Formats: sequence, C-alpha cells, structure tokens
Amino acid sequence: MIRPILLSLVLALPPSLRADRTGEIAEIHLAVLGGRERIDALKSFRAEGHVLVASGAQVKFTMIAARPNQIRLETEKGGRTLVQGWDGSLVPWEFDTASWPPRYRDMAAGAARTFMVDAEFDDPLVAGEGRGFTLEYAGQFEADGRKMLRVLVTRRLVETFSLIVDEETCLIQMRVEQRESAGGRGIRVATHYADYRAVDGVLLPHTITLSIDGKVTQQTKIARIEGNPTLEDAFFSRPAPAPAVKTPMESDAKKPADPVPSDNR
Repeated sequence: MIRPILLSLVLALPPSLRADRTGEIAEIHLAVLGGRERIDALKSFRAEGHVLVASGAQVKFTMIAARPNQIRLETEKGGRTLVQGWDGSLVPWEFDTASWPPRYRDMAAGAARTFMVDAEFDDPLVAGEGRGFTLEYAGQFEADGRKMLRVLVTRRLVETFSLIVDEETCLIQMRVEQRESAGGRGIRVATHYADYRAVDGVLLPHTITLSIDGKVTQQTKIARIEGNPTLEDAFFSRPAPAPAVKTPMESDAKKPADPVPSDNR
C-alpha cells in the first residue's frame, strides 16, 4: 500500500516540479557516465563475452552496435553461429551457419520487434526527446537498503517502461516493462545492469541479467568492449545472396557444341 500512495503523491505534484526533477536526474546521469562530449565521441563499440542461460548452457557472443540504433549480433555454440543484424531502417535479418550456403531471411515479427527496441545505442536518460523518449519522475523507494528513483519512460506513445536509478550513483540499475511472450501471454521483464566500467571514458554495464516474472532466465557477462572499431559502410545491412555456383555438368551443357568438320574434298 505504501508505494502506490507515494506514487500518487508524486503524480499529484505540479507537472513543472516533476519535469524539473526528471531533468535533474538525466543531467546528473549524463555527467556520471562521462559527460556529453565523451558520450557523443563514442559512436560505436564491439562487445565480446558469453551468455549463461537458465539451463546452464553457455553461449559465446560478439555484438557490434552503432549510434543511433544499428546492431549486429553473432552467437556461437557448438561450432554453429547465428548472425542477426539491423541497419536501423529496413527489416532485421538473420542467417544460421548450420545451412550453407547462407540463406539470409527476415527475422520473425515478434523477435524483430524486441531486437529493434534493444538496438537503441543510448539509454533514454541520455537520448531524451531527440530519440522520441518522454520521461516522467515517478517517486522513490528503498531496495536492499539503497534509495532508488523511478522514471517512467514513454516512446512515441506506444512503448512504455520504467527505469530504476540508484539515487547515490545515478546509474540505471534496472529496466522494467510488460512484454508479450511467444505464446501471446503478458509477462513482466526486468533487465538488471551492473559492473559499470569505463570504455573510452564512458561508463557501460558489463553484467546484464534478464528475469521474466521474477525468475532469472539469462545473464550476460561482457569480457571486453572496444570503442569505435573500424566498420565497413554496409556492415549492418542485409548481405546480398551469394551467386549460384554452377556444377561442371551445367557449365558443359551451356558450352557451344564443337563444329562438325566438313568434307571439302
């Protein structure tokens, strides 16, 4: 009962006061991460590590991301690699090295929606209105003896979620949202961020834990992040299909027949 009452009291504040508090949180968060100049200078990164899933299996990954929302993810297990990518505009694509030559295909609709949402390079407190995020302060609460601030985020009146910010460090600790499972059921998804380390002067989380309806389903451990790697222009775009390879029999069949010698005796 206490939290709903506190939240209602916060929402009862004049909008100008809530906006001021939100702006203050975003400003401090920006400074703590490294400042606007350093953040803007970090235009892309390459991250390597592993994902530990609930079953105990471990998957290696390499993720390359670029501002504002381009991404390429390569996950490898047992000699098999799944490559997924998005150039920020067209349909997200993927291919599996289990089939060769590669067959580049559109990502399934549900997976594509999540992939595009997660492709945002900057968090909402940094990106702000320029990327379509509306922020609103929603009060504070205590968790494990620490004070936390809640910021409600809405994007283009469609996507809504909460950010939980540590009041002392002003770093994002968690993102909480409602999503739809593959079976169409509503689920509560919480993404926890920890182990912030500097990459080219910008603090980025190196441990990301995902839980669904309160149960941990996977944990991502990032071993290394390289800032501003060299990338080709079309690195995030869907590759063109490889040209078909002709068999020797097909090649011979299309060769012109040898001329028949004439008898001009």
